[in-house]
Amino acid sequence: MTPYVLVQPLPLLGGSGAAGPAEAAAVSGDISGKVVLLTLNSPAKRNALSLAMCEELTAALTRAAAAGARAAVLTGAGEAFCAGYDLNALPEAPDAQWLREHGPLGAMMRAVSEGPLPVVAALNGATVGAGCELALACDLRVAHPGTRLQMPPVSLGLIYTPEGVARLIALCGLGRARQLLLTGEAILGDEAHAWGLVHRVVPAAEVLGAAQRLAQTLAAKPQLALQGTRVLIERLLREG
Repeated sequence: MTPYVLVQPLPLLGGSGAAGPAEAAAVSGDISGKVVLLTLNSPAKRNALSLAMCEELTAALTRAAAAGARAAVLTGAGEAFCAGYDLNALPEAPDAQWLREHGPLGAMMRAVSEGPLPVVAALNGATVGAGCELALACDLRVAHPGTRLQMPPVSLGLIYTPEGVARLIALCGLGRARQLLLTGEAILGDEAHAWGLVHRVVPAAEVLGAAQRLAQTLAAKPQLALQGTRVLIERLLREG
């Protein structure tokens, strides 16, 4: 298992056998309130999304659901939530179709937005580019006043996925989506909350705890109704 995603809790995600040191570093912790904590764990690269990280996060969500989790919290190691897609992992001329159909990025986004577990994003720091798209694919988002949300792909010669653009417009409106996408300007936690991009803003030290409490609330809901509502929201989003 790669070191990119830490799964905490649910020690049984790694299987029933004894775990070696490398495996323990990737899958560790215990179950609490049926909530699994997923941490993007590449702080030296500000948790930029590599191909391996995308695949591992997709797999971790599936394993957590199979092991009995009912909700997930997603956060980043270090000072950033996610600095975007690792540009070294992209082909020379990627476009939205490649990202959607051929890259693990699209599969990961769908695993978060359409998978079996509601996901609460704990935005502990910079949330940029594909990292911002990942955060917006989560069901709920908690930030702190200094959390920076930014969408700079146009400045890098890249185009957002159609799904990511549609989700952004649905959350904050066409005018604000245009501003974020075309200028690449950053906004901070309180403004993101006013725009509808995050649900709660708390002090930095309380972001993870607030996200875990939200996830525990979701985990306690009737699961068929919760999942059915999530599916309905995604269907209406796709249909416009």
